[in-house]
Amino acid sequence: MVGRRGRPLGKVRPTPPHPPSVALRVAMVGGLAIVLLFVILFRLWFLQILSGSQYVALANNNRVRTVKIVAPRGSILARNGAVLVDNRPALDIGIRPMDVPAGQLGALARRLSPVIGVPAKAIVRRVQQNMWLPYDLVIVKRDASMTMVAYVLERTDSFPGVEIQHDYLRAYPQGDLAAHILGYLGEISPQQLKQARYKGYSAGDEIGQSGVEYTYDRWLRGVDGSLKVEVDAFGRPRGQLPGGHLPQPGDNVVLTIDSGVQRATEQALKYGISLAHQNGFPQANAGAAVVLDAHTGGVVAMASYPTYDPAWFAGGISAAHYRALTAPQADNPLLNRAIAGQYPCGSTFKVVDTVAALEEGVITPSTTLYCPGVYVNHGLVFHDWNPAGHGTIDVTQALVQSADTFFYQIGYDFYLRKGTVLEDWARQLGFGHVTGIDIPGEAAGLVPTPAWRRRTYTNPVDKLWKPGNSINLAIGQGDLEVTPLQLAVTYAAIANGGYIVRPHLGYSIETPQGTVLERIPTPPQHKLAVSPSYLALIRHALRLAASTPAGTSYGVFGNYPLAVAGKTGTAQVFGKEDYSWYASFAPADNPQYVVVVLIEQGGHGGTAAAPAARLIYDALFHVKGNTVGGIGHGD
Repeated sequence: MVGRRGRPLGKVRPTPPHPPSVALRVAMVGGLAIVLLFVILFRLWFLQILSGSQYVALANNNRVRTVKIVAPRGSILARNGAVLVDNRPALDIGIRPMDVPAGQLGALARRLSPVIGVPAKAIVRRVQQNMWLPYDLVIVKRDASMTMVAYVLERTDSFPGVEIQHDYLRAYPQGDLAAHILGYLGEISPQQLKQARYKGYSAGDEIGQSGVEYTYDRWLRGVDGSLKVEVDAFGRPRGQLPGGHLPQPGDNVVLTIDSGVQRATEQALKYGISLAHQNGFPQANAGAAVVLDAHTGGVVAMASYPTYDPAWFAGGISAAHYRALTAPQADNPLLNRAIAGQYPCGSTFKVVDTVAALEEGVITPSTTLYCPGVYVNHGLVFHDWNPAGHGTIDVTQALVQSADTFFYQIGYDFYLRKGTVLEDWARQLGFGHVTGIDIPGEAAGLVPTPAWRRRTYTNPVDKLWKPGNSINLAIGQGDLEVTPLQLAVTYAAIANGGYIVRPHLGYSIETPQGTVLERIPTPPQHKLAVSPSYLALIRHALRLAASTPAGTSYGVFGNYPLAVAGKTGTAQVFGKEDYSWYASFAPADNPQYVVVVLIEQGGHGGTAAAPAARLIYDALFHVKGNTVGGIGHGD
């Protein structure tokens, strides 16, 4: 075959087929594309048709903010109706993390820091600690001034995520009265949030950190309300929306204390300290006092000096105030010496000796002992406060005159018994363990025993319980450690016929309108197995100690119109001046109140503590026109 021009035509070759592998690949890619297209279409259908309403709701939530309305905390009142703690309105400045542009927290903190007076690093740290709750408002400045608030509100574009919140802060109409009893508030810590006690609380909540504020927090704390607010893309409020609920104020707590007696007790402490200064004890700058209902254990007054202003903690304590409270020269004003100060109690302990010696048959009410000015035992010399001695006296006069050498002999008799009888009676009468008062921070004190020495000391000689340990314990010295509250419980048992009371401050819970919701039950008591005649003997002796010329507090109470029964104590503390104690109750024939006063480094018990106690009795029994006449003497 030839072409049109006579040229032979070439042989036509067929197109070769695609290899099987290439065809398979094309088919797989096409199939995958179809599957992906199907998935995308299904996902769009799922989001728009099945889940559309859910995402609409989320979008709405993104423009709706729930603003917390802080509930006012309940008030704290004295039993006589005086308001001790109340509330005042305040404004807080906070940051809502979700409204802060990504990566801008540091810059925001640097702009906000000079406005609110909080370091930028502290602002960042606080917000980062709460990033796990991005919707919540993180408070970075409580009790902000109107100048701070106005500056932020006028420049909202410069402070994205920064909001103003209304708040209530604690107010103290009576000033620093009863500060150690009331306690203070502080922001809840991450550790506290994990405790079962704080279930339902949130980061940033203010809670009681000490005193009554701590113990009765769940009554005092109200229920916060909420408000729905619509915001724009920058988090700025545009209007209020339906929903939310009103806050519920906390309940009021009424205490057993009497505000008038409390004020007199605090003034009496200062008076006792001033007397100590006049008597040549310039280092006397601290003390404590307790007034108990002798039969119920209700705390009528309790004071510790030096004290502090609880208003400093409202809204968060400043660095300057914290330094003032913790400086060495401040002498630890945050310490409640009435429940946490631990001291030897000197001759006030002699009532314990008397109970133990009479009950265990070491002596009888008619036993007489010769009491010279010194007592020598195993070559050791123990001095009496009176170098001339007391002659031959019985236990009644031993208490009246506070004869050390009489009780040295009793202490040695207990040592010879090789037991812990005296120590056991001390524990029964309230020493060596907490009393159970309804505020935190109470110390247990210490009643030393042979077993305690073996556990405590490493030197073989120090591990031994020697005669001197029992002899010193008998006059409230040595390793004995007692709180003023424990001593008040002991003297309440002497006064009320042998019942160990549990001190308490809570009296009742009331609504904000004053309706009583519940009476706080009086804690249970337990009865000591002590002969009523022995307790009567001790009460009589303590009355004579305050009303007869031989008594150690006669100079203070000898001509007092109220029958007071009391015992002085002059405790020696290594490296310091003597501590001044007075433990007492009145009226002597029908005791109602127990009064215990301690003046640290105040000298003799009759010259500083006893006159201070007299001022407290003036307030308790409305004694008018009375001035402290003389001063006491002795141990």
